Amino acid sequence: MELIKKAAVGILTAAMIAGCGSSSAAASTAAASSTTSTAAGGAGDGSAHATAGVVWYNFADTFISNARAVLNNVSKADGTVTVTDADSQNDTTIQDNNMNNIFTQHPDFFVLNNINNAATSQIVEAAKKEDITTIFANTTSPSDEDFANYDKLWYVSSASEQSGQNMGNEIVDYFNSHDNWDRNGNGKVDFILLQGMPTFSDTINRSSYSLAAIEAAGYTLGTNIGGEDVTGVKGGDSITGVICDFQRQEAQENVEALLSAYGDDIDCILADNDDEALGAIAALQAHGYLTDDSNYIPVVGVDATAAGCEAIKNGTMLGTSLNNPVKLGKAVYKVMYLLTKGEEVTTESIGMEGVNVTGHKVIIDYVPITKDNVDDANYDINDTSF
Repeated sequence: MELIKKAAVGILTAAMIAGCGSSSAAASTAAASSTTSTAAGGAGDGSAHATAGVVWYNFADTFISNARAVLNNVSKADGTVTVTDADSQNDTTIQDNNMNNIFTQHPDFFVLNNINNAATSQIVEAAKKEDITTIFANTTSPSDEDFANYDKLWYVSSASEQSGQNMGNEIVDYFNSHDNWDRNGNGKVDFILLQGMPTFSDTINRSSYSLAAIEAAGYTLGTNIGGEDVTGVKGGDSITGVICDFQRQEAQENVEALLSAYGDDIDCILADNDDEALGAIAALQAHGYLTDDSNYIPVVGVDATAAGCEAIKNGTMLGTSLNNPVKLGKAVYKVMYLLTKGEEVTTESIGMEGVNVTGHKVIIDYVPITKDNVDDANYDINDTSF
């Protein structure tokens, strides 16, 4: 077994889509660093059975907490794959230790919610040496070279470019229906861009695709308040905004600071997840904004968390995108289930609406959420059908 090199471990780059999870049943966050889902059926009937070691980036994250609960619940109900999971606590060193612990147990599957993009190829190589079928879940995808290097490598995640497009389109719809959107009258869209972790693919795509959608609709980008100004944005471009690491408190503090200097210039706030959007909303409200149409600044997020959907209902958040943790948890399990049964993994065999398979990549669609369809963001993490 090969330890992931310290140089790679020391670079914290991409983390997960943070925060998603509007739910009709709340997930509980485990206090312990790891738990096991004991098979409730299937394992003892002589049918195929497998084991899986799962490493999540942070049990405390809302979205991860829900996705983790779904995966464990389905595992317990079905019994084909027994799941043991571990919490990396958003720390690459802990993630490295968790991976090595799992490799010593040599399960049939290794599922990684990766926070160390710099070490992706090394992780894949280490899993290959252990001959463990590996699934990168809800994180930046391994490269084409990684997939070519290991035929037991899989990827299950959401289409982050869609979330960015949804963000931009929601802002465009607001501008199109509100003549007073240009708060300083300069004819340009002056905005705050609240970002997750800078090299995470979801951060890059949400930032670039949202701004590209605004420009594509005929609006001219003005000042990127707190970041580097950009024009002619293309999807996938790396853009510097205000780094908040998907954290609500970070977003609130940053927006508080920017409001004092740029309050009259802000036409909209684009946040990479709902937690950041809610932090921005708290800062706006503390400064007397969002009380009526005359001082309304549209804020969009991603994830459709319970708190985010409530903000949409009360009018303080303009829109978000549903990143469904139930579909993520079930899709990860279904890949392991099908492989254990010796069946092919296809869009048809996965069998979930909005989930598509291309090669070894399983991609989950985002759904734009506004006040007109906010009830569509409901889901049940206790639903174990798959």
